[in-house]
Amino acid sequence: MKSKSALRLCLSLFLCFGLLTGADAVQDRLLTLYPEWFSVLLEAAALLLPTGLLYLFMPRGEKYRPKMQPLSLSGERLGFIVCVGLSITLLRFLLDYVVFRFSTDSAMELLPSFLPVRFGNSVSVLAVLAVIVVPAFFEEVYLRGHVQTFLSEYISTRQTLLLMALIGSMLYGSLPALPGGFVLSLSMSWLAFAFGSYWYAVLAHIVSNALYLFLGWLLQTFSVYGLLRVLPALAGIGVLLFAYIALRLAERLMLRQSFKKLRYVHHSDYSLTKFAGNAAAVAFLFAFIAKAVIGII
Repeated sequence: MKSKSALRLCLSLFLCFGLLTGADAVQDRLLTLYPEWFSVLLEAAALLLPTGLLYLFMPRGEKYRPKMQPLSLSGERLGFIVCVGLSITLLRFLLDYVVFRFSTDSAMELLPSFLPVRFGNSVSVLAVLAVIVVPAFFEEVYLRGHVQTFLSEYISTRQTLLLMALIGSMLYGSLPALPGGFVLSLSMSWLAFAFGSYWYAVLAHIVSNALYLFLGWLLQTFSVYGLLRVLPALAGIGVLLFAYIALRLAERLMLRQSFKKLRYVHHSDYSLTKFAGNAAAVAFLFAFIAKAVIGII
């Protein structure tokens, strides 16, 4: 891994985090009848600009562009992706619930995307679909399509997956969202690697966003009736159920050799040190600490 290439990639992550932080501060001050559309557009812009930065400033010899393999869906693959998305989302909900129980917050807030989505008084079906699909698509195109593609060329698979999980969770810019975001990002990164295309992660992320948005609506509407006392237990049962179905489907897919094997890269530790030790990566880490831990930005 070249030092300049690692620096440019980390600069794009730092830019993405800065744009998301600024968008989060700006959208609270926007007086509009359709705040959900502004949330979707702001997040899309915060993920598109860093992607454009990679295209403009990365050397031509670097392999950072997404591997555009066709989406080959069978019934078993689709069922596996849906079950993984549902089980991981319910597990993420349980982690967020545990964090909420140890916090001093009066209400539990669920974040289906990097930016909090605030709906207006009149919400259309198209707006709900946009909130579900658009963030999932742009997050996967940037993180799994570009960042993970670059890292996987120089860093071994296990290290890449853990690094991507950490990056994805940090982009939420919140300590309470860190455990759940880590699990979600790790799962999406594994799906993109296992099937050789980020389109599978896009589908699973869409399923995850839809369920998380539904859970958030349930809490907002029926929390006064004590729903939060029952919902974690139901979520735990759902995790076990969908995880079992996913494992049974995974057995069939493994017999057909549908999953890629883990890849070892020589000098992986050296490349990881170059990536994590450059100035832009340190700036990204300090920006996260300043926002999530100290709360000064």
